[in-house]
Order: sequence, then structure tokens, then C-alpha cells
Amino acid sequence: MTPLRHTISIALIILFVLSLYLLIALPLLQDPASSPSASDDNSVSPQTDGVTLQSTRSPADEAESSVTDGPGTAPQAGGSRLLEIFGQVEDSLGQPIEDVLVTEERYFFSARSDASGNYRILLDLPRQRLPVLNFLRAGFDGQRIKLKQEQLLQQPLYQLDVVLADSVDTLRLSGWVGNDIGASLEGARVDISTLDSTGDKNYYLTVFTDEQGNFVLEGVRASTHYKLTVNLAPEYPVYHDPDFYVGADPRHLGILLKSLKFVNVNGMILNPESAPVADFEIYIKNVTTGVHTRKIVSDSSGFFSLEKFPLGEVSLTTRGTEFYKISGLELSENDYANLELIVDKGDHYLTGWINDENGIAIVKAMVTLDATITDGAIEYFSYRSRSTDSTGKFSFDNVASGEHRISVYANGFNKLDIQHRFQNQSDQVHLTLTRHY
Repeated sequence: MTPLRHTISIALIILFVLSLYLLIALPLLQDPASSPSASDDNSVSPQTDGVTLQSTRSPADEAESSVTDGPGTAPQAGGSRLLEIFGQVEDSLGQPIEDVLVTEERYFFSARSDASGNYRILLDLPRQRLPVLNFLRAGFDGQRIKLKQEQLLQQPLYQLDVVLADSVDTLRLSGWVGNDIGASLEGARVDISTLDSTGDKNYYLTVFTDEQGNFVLEGVRASTHYKLTVNLAPEYPVYHDPDFYVGADPRHLGILLKSLKFVNVNGMILNPESAPVADFEIYIKNVTTGVHTRKIVSDSSGFFSLEKFPLGEVSLTTRGTEFYKISGLELSENDYANLELIVDKGDHYLTGWINDENGIAIVKAMVTLDATITDGAIEYFSYRSRSTDSTGKFSFDNVASGEHRISVYANGFNKLDIQHRFQNQSDQVHLTLTRHY
């Protein structure tokens, strides 16, 4: 074979291999989304009464999303995702409804429909949370729509059209929130809900006051009793009306929140013998506001400090196997500098055993030890519990020396209560339970 023929043969072989490669590789390089066999299951979801839900990802929507950095982008970091829900609100005759309040009831996003009944609401929700939307307007029955995972189809942009039925019983209720010196309060949270949550006309709405302290409650039903709460923590106590009545012609609401006074508290945690109790944890709660709770921890000398806590009635409780509670205490401007808290802690030790009338040990009987100390209006209460072991024995340690009540409970036996005052640093008791007959 001449060199020329040899070269031509090699070239033909190379062309044949390239042609075979292109025949195999080109189908694999095509975009699956443009393939005629790719099914489009994102068209229209099932309809419910008055509601049409449609998932939409048109090229125009994608272009708009890329400009606004909103829906159409990747899910946000931190376990959340953006959802944009849009649509039209109409009445039963197909006419658009303007100024419908659209809210996500758990995360308080909101929007209003325009003159054409169109609305858009952008939600930033935890990834596993599904939206619960309320559509409310005076003169119409509201709708509460909880979207389902299969309806959303994992898409970031959805169409939800809603029809509202006429109602002459729903109203628009406006109000204002200010403080005790007459200043408007912005950002106060206003919650209103029906008293009966089991009926067909359930209502729950959360709104926030604007810069002038104003708020609007949309679609409230006349001649109905509600629970109304206004909260602007931590500066103000919670306003709560457990039986708020809306008449046929409601007045403009005016709600005043009294400013709280915050102080720094220093004090000691002591036992009944006035000895300091070290490393003791207890939680203090302002009873009036209901929203201020802080932890107090004593140091090695029993000393504690509490900064910027509101004055007023407080209660203190522990969390754990041993329970301590201090009630009836009120922080005033005169005594917050050196507060003494009494807890039933000491160096006494109590042991005992429980048996029946025949001297047989009672296993797993519940033994409780509690004590109450009163100082004027203040009450100091302690509670401990133990179960008897296989020999009917129990023990309590680190107990103060005062008087305590011992109570014993066991299945099939009568309850036993006795009062006990320590005679020694370590005391023993022998208790007998009688059977039920």
C-alpha cells in the first residue's frame, strides 16, 4: 500500500469514529426539560369551593423573579424558603373585591388586594412550614385556607384565586394604641380571636400598629364576643380583654398601655436559719406583665443580681426534681436594692422506712416532703418526692431544720400525713400504712 493510500485510510477511520461518537453523545447532551417526553405536571391543582390554586413558572415570571431576587431563586439559607402567592379575590358574582386583607396567620405577613382584586404576598417561612392564609374584608365572609404540600408542588410561585361570599354581619374595626402619657406606640401586636374555637365562624387575626399607633381589624363579625390582647413587650404590660364585645356599630378603640419601670435588683438567697445558699437557680416572673421571666443564680456567697427587671408582683419557681416556689412578693422602689429570698435548703438529713400492719416493707411507695414558711404576704414553699426501695426505705438530704409535712401514697393503702420537726441533724422515721377495706 502506498503512503498516500495509507494516509487516506487512517483519515477515513478517524471520521468514522467521530461520526459514531456524535450519534451517541448528542441525545445525552440535550436538556431533559425541552424533551418532548418530559411531562409537565405543574399545570393546575385540584379546586376547592371558592378557591382555585395554580402553580405557575412562566418565562416572564422567571425573568421578573431574577430581577427582584425574590421567588424563582434558590431556597434561602437557615432552613427557610421564599414563597410568593398571588391571585384575584372576587365576590359571588365574579366582581373583583378591593382592599381585602390577606394574612399569613402564624408569621404575620400581610397584603391588600388592589382595585382589580389582585394581590401578591411574599412569605419567608421555615422550609417545612405550609402557609395558612386568611382573606378578610368587611361585608364578606372570611376564608381561611391552609395550603397542602401536594398543592404547592415544591414551586416558589403560586396562583391562588379566592371567592368571598357576601355578609352584612362583618365589619371593619379600627383602633389606636398609646401609652399613659399619650404617645402613640408603633409595632404593638394586636391579637383578636373568637371565644369558641369549635364553631363554623372561627376568627383569628394578628395585626401591628403603624407609626401613628393605629391598627385595623378587618372582617370582624358584629354581635360577637372575642378575646382581645395587645402586647408590646418588654416595655409595657400585656393588655388583655377576655370578653371583648363587638356591637353592630363599634366605636373607634383607644387602648392605653402603662409604661413599666425597670430596676436593678441585688439580694441574697438564704435558708430559714439565714445561712447563704450557694449555686441555687430559680426563675423570677413578673405576674402583672406575664411576659418577663429571668433566671436568678446565687454565687458561692449566696449573692445574686438581676438587671433591668420590671417592678410589680413577682413569683419565683425552680425547675427540676425538687420544687421551690415563692409567691406574694412585690418588688417596689424601696426594697429592690437588698432582696432576701428564703429556700428550704440546709444540712439536715431524713431517712425512714414504710411497712404495712404486718411489718412487710412497701416497695415503690411515694413519699413527699414539703414545707411552707410565711412572712406576711410572702409564702415560701418547698416540695420533694422519693420512692421507697426494695426494703421500703427512703431518704431526703440537704433539708432545712424547720417543720415539714411527710405524706405517703401507695396503691391499696390509705394516705398518711404527719408533721415532722427535726430533733437532730439526721433523723429517722418509721411509718406504717393501713390497707383499704
